[in-house]
Amino acid sequence: MGTRYEEGDVVATPDGRGVVAAVLTESFEFPQNGDELAEISASDDQPAYVVGLEAVGSAVYRASALEASDLDDENATRETAEEVLTEIVDEDVNGLDGLPEGWDRDSVLEYWSSIGGSWESCVDDMADEFEEERAKEHCSAMKDEVIRSERWRNRF
Repeated sequence: MGTRYEEGDVVATPDGRGVVAAVLTESFEFPQNGDELAEISASDDQPAYVVGLEAVGSAVYRASALEASDLDDENATRETAEEVLTEIVDEDVNGLDGLPEGWDRDSVLEYWSSIGGSWESCVDDMADEFEEERAKEHCSAMKDEVIRSERWRNRF
């Protein structure tokens, strides 16, 4: 079993660096380009890691395909194709449209990492800034941008 990572951890993947957006220990469906969904098996012994990639999009990996990294390391790439569970999903989402002026994908990933990488931690953090419903909307849009799909909702 490989090293375990937590939501918000910065990692190098075969597809470049990114931020762990979900650690799943039960089987789930992950969006793929088009209307397809990939069936991903996951368990406590073999979790699946959804990683929002810096370049664009997100994909699912096993721990053996990841390596701890830093968002400042521009060349962070894990040299293995082992345990890459999905293609990169990169759908047209408007996650950045509702964010503060000047925010870009790097800003979103840095923020996502700093708050622990979960929708719940984002809502807790934003509750001081916005009313609860607006905080939920804001954090959903931000996770849409991290994942580059809205189809994560109600799945994980």
